[in-house]
Amino acid sequence: MDALYLIHANSGNCIIFRKYGQLEFNEDLISGFLTALKDFSSEVTGGKGKMKNLGMGDYNILLLNESGLLIAAALTKRDDDSIAYRALKELLAEFNKEFKNEMETWNGNLKIFKQFEAKIDKILKNGKVAEKDVFAAVLKKKLPKQLVEMGALTKEEFDFAEHLNGIDTSSVLAEKVGIPVEKVEVMIEKLKNLGLVKLNKL
Repeated sequence: MDALYLIHANSGNCIIFRKYGQLEFNEDLISGFLTALKDFSSEVTGGKGKMKNLGMGDYNILLLNESGLLIAAALTKRDDDSIAYRALKELLAEFNKEFKNEMETWNGNLKIFKQFEAKIDKILKNGKVAEKDVFAAVLKKKLPKQLVEMGALTKEEFDFAEHLNGIDTSSVLAEKVGIPVEKVEVMIEKLKNLGLVKLNKL
């Protein structure tokens, strides 16, 4: 997790910002954007819920909109969405425990939240709470076309295998090739079971 934004939903003010990585978004600008997005997502979710995998370049934005607060986490490809979501729910519960009464009559004073930053860092493990190992498949050697003729691989699987370079993750490959990431993972698993690819840890 590269960054966290805790936004007062009604005003759109960013009340807490934590940076853990290289993200260079201006917190005030991103707050306005996410607040507008929240208004749109509220129509879809009935006023409460989360939005996953909102792509912004190399990042996915996980959005949690509850209790008058908008929490946005900028996740990298190394972060697990479900783990990050659970951490944000815990963070929200802790925030409400400490500031629920203050938020009902909040006058814009940001200093009262300063003490909470250490608790955020602890809950999010300084941005590492959702990190997972990421792998990229690479061919062990050039595949012979006979694999298709013999029926070991389909033409689609054979052509797909040519894209495996040991650098691109499943999601990147899905975007490049234009197929669902689930299908990419199924084909990689088949190639791995046939002993044709190995996985590089990134």
